Amino acid sequence: MSFLLFTSRPHGFSAGLGLVAGLVLAAVLAFWLTALPVLAFGGEIRVVSDELEVKFPGGLGFDLAAEADGEIVDIRLFYRTLEDGVWSYAYPTFDPGQQITASLDLDTSGSVYLAPGTQVEYYYIIRDSLGNEFQTSLTTLEYVDTRFEWEEVQAGRLVLRYHDVRESQVKSVVKQVEPHLESIASILPTGDPQPMRGIIYNRRSEAAAAFPRQSETISAQGVYAGFSFPGTGVFVGLGFQPRIIIHEAAHLMLHQSLGSGALPLPAWLNEGFASYVEPNSRPYSGRSLSNRGLPLRAMSSQPGTAGAIGTFYRKSESVVAYLIDEHGPASFKRLLIQLAQGQTINGALQRTYGFDVDGLESRWAGNPAGPPAPAPGEPDRPSPFLYFDAWILGGLALFVMVMVTGRFLKSKLRPARPAEEGLQPWEDPDLLDLYDDDYRR
Repeated sequence: MSFLLFTSRPHGFSAGLGLVAGLVLAAVLAFWLTALPVLAFGGEIRVVSDELEVKFPGGLGFDLAAEADGEIVDIRLFYRTLEDGVWSYAYPTFDPGQQITASLDLDTSGSVYLAPGTQVEYYYIIRDSLGNEFQTSLTTLEYVDTRFEWEEVQAGRLVLRYHDVRESQVKSVVKQVEPHLESIASILPTGDPQPMRGIIYNRRSEAAAAFPRQSETISAQGVYAGFSFPGTGVFVGLGFQPRIIIHEAAHLMLHQSLGSGALPLPAWLNEGFASYVEPNSRPYSGRSLSNRGLPLRAMSSQPGTAGAIGTFYRKSESVVAYLIDEHGPASFKRLLIQLAQGQTINGALQRTYGFDVDGLESRWAGNPAGPPAPAPGEPDRPSPFLYFDAWILGGLALFVMVMVTGRFLKSKLRPARPAEEGLQPWEDPDLLDLYDDDYRR
């Protein structure tokens, strides 16, 4: 099969009996519950088969076969991801009868997104015409990308899943990642460390089906190379290299260190921290970035355009670098402890440093530490999270402009023809092919 299944049965029995009698009675009950799939009023409901199929990236296929002494008239499938913990339900299709086969396809290609590695819990409730009701055991499914043969390697408490990567490269990356993860942990509160998983793709064409849906512009320009899902302890990344792995793992570690009592982090702190702890991070000075982008108080969420995202990341990293480098890791840890206790970002900053978000921005803007940011329009240092491919798109655009200009000048040098005999640039099949190629990149 192309999926991983883990099944658990709720159990537990306590009574005011002696230890030996309690154990014997528990054993009898366990045997009885295993032998009888349902307690029914005048009959039984029996599950003949319960099968699942991962249809990556389209969704999940549920198939259930059951029989009963009465006519099965109602089946509901309850499911949830461990990320949000909210139960949803759906009605599988079947024809009522004493023996039924029910099926349901859960589409994950639209608004319902599942990241590879996400665990989905589900169970059925079956009712028959005699008034009997049966609830199946809770089952957990891991949503696996079935297109590849995956291998795994451990780096601290992080498990990396990859395919078709040289063993020497894997060992080298793990050797670099492990000390960085330890260093990150030393900055963070202890929190509730949990296992983490990273799913790594080698090419953007592979990752496209696994990444959450973005706008056409963001997707076409390849802005992002990784996404983390803190609720499940999973991230999906592009490229088996330390920088992406550490950046996305830092998101998971930060979330785990804060626990369930924290309010949602502002995006500038979340992304700024993950960027700051990347290998060879060189944040730009606040003074050189102070007049760019949105004010810090408006950076609680990420912007939606490629150009704005670049400025957002640079500023976020620089602000977090100011907090850690100028005020010390111990103060930054105290800030996170305040946030873990449910403080707002303004409240946590005030309690830790004595200033709020506006005060932080004012102090950061006057800080000359760090290299100056490049002038707007100048090439920036590459980032695995900002693959803009601007030189490709720009080159194609320039080529198209040259062709259009050449055709225009040529038309001026030859006898005029009726307008309907010529093609406008956007009607020319050759130029349309160029535009199509551009959009397909």
